[in-house]
Amino acid sequence: MVAARLRDPRLLLSGIVLASIPLGLFAGRSLELATDRLTIGGVVVGLLLVVVALAVPALLLAGWQAEDESR
Repeated sequence: MVAARLRDPRLLLSGIVLASIPLGLFAGRSLELATDRLTIGGVVVGLLLVVVALAVPALLLAGWQAEDESR
């Protein structure tokens, strides 16, 4: 339990966001994104957008919580 607290959540969330950007670009360019039907490319890009949309606010909140705990 103590080891879990030693990890900085900001680093983990930053890594998720930074890893999602090139994955999203790769998926958008290499996989087919059709507007009239559901494809694997659309699912992959959609999942990456959801992950980033959840990670960015969590990153901001983790930073604010770390600042409050340091005071």
